[in-house]
Amino acid sequence: MLSKVCVVRSDRSDVGEVVDIMSTAFFDDPVCRWFFPDERQRETQHPPFFWPLVEEAYTNGEVYLTDDRAGAALWLPVDVSAHTRPPDLARMYEDSVGPSSAARIGVFGALNAAIHPTSINHDYLPFIAVRPEWQGSGRGAALLDHRHAWLDEHSRPAYLTASNQRSAKLYERLGYRRLAGTIDMPDGPSLYPMWRNPISS
Repeated sequence: MLSKVCVVRSDRSDVGEVVDIMSTAFFDDPVCRWFFPDERQRETQHPPFFWPLVEEAYTNGEVYLTDDRAGAALWLPVDVSAHTRPPDLARMYEDSVGPSSAARIGVFGALNAAIHPTSINHDYLPFIAVRPEWQGSGRGAALLDHRHAWLDEHSRPAYLTASNQRSAKLYERLGYRRLAGTIDMPDGPSLYPMWRNPISS
């Protein structure tokens, strides 16, 4: 039986470890397989893909780890009044992962930005990951529960996109509901936008 999982706030000294968690956990994820269809190349393309995303979370948001370094979550605050332009991901990644994968990442970025809620400030969970050998152990739920407690205390909603039906069901058990519509990759997988309202005490 899993003992209590402790969650700690991470600092930038952990960036390499967090990138490694993300890179290994998402190796067989449907969206990452669509980004990087060649398995032999995916292993080398994942770290340069995740590195700037993890860096952004350290710079503009918060990063949390389980104390055994098996799981990590990236959170970004969203101020809907800021009207910031989404980055050109295709251009950003062209040199690091190649033009074909960069173009797919760019398509995802544009579709994701188009459906992202803009009516209320919230926290956005772009990625949560648990190392493959620890998936299903409760570490992902512990990472979510830890942040949800803070969100509930501050009456702040949360938003994420589930990349498969299995993870969507987990999020539903933790208070998320599916929003209308999906994010459909051309000739690829669909993602499910999900929203969680804060729970009043």
